[in-house]
Amino acid sequence: MGDKMGKYRHLLLVGDSMIEFFDWQGRFPELKVDNLGRAGESVEELQLRAENIVRRFAPPDLVLIMIGTNNVAMENFAFHASYEGILSTFKKAWTDADLLVNSLLPMELGYLAPDTVERVNGRLKELAERNGADYLDVWSAMAGKEGRALAGMLEDEVHLTREGYRIWSGALESYLNRK
Repeated sequence: MGDKMGKYRHLLLVGDSMIEFFDWQGRFPELKVDNLGRAGESVEELQLRAENIVRRFAPPDLVLIMIGTNNVAMENFAFHASYEGILSTFKKAWTDADLLVNSLLPMELGYLAPDTVERVNGRLKELAERNGADYLDVWSAMAGKEGRALAGMLEDEVHLTREGYRIWSGALESYLNRK
């Protein structure tokens, strides 16, 4: 782990169970980390609570957004307007905070085409660029050429193993140190 995290001192992480189920504060003890992940949450549900989040929390240096897994699992792919609403809310309230859109992570849901998550991530990357946010691609480090999760990344069809979280948090650490 690096001695410092670039310019960042306070991270706010929002999203679904992928955020909630990891000890981000333990991974980055030198920073203040607010973990606002909620298991089962969709993009639309996060948009509904975004205003409440900005009222309740002090402005962070960075907001990491990792949401959309449950939408894709429910084959709801029309969530980009709500995603932009989330970015707009955070950007308007916390003008000095950096926004970081996290890629969706590999999933092994048999009813999805192997390239589904990769295609959704392409749209999330464009959405981030259009809205002045950075994009963190973690999917590429966890998926093989055919779009399937690499061995040892998932403990079930969606949720990460310790190794998966090690790779993801390492990618976030690299991002933080580049800034």
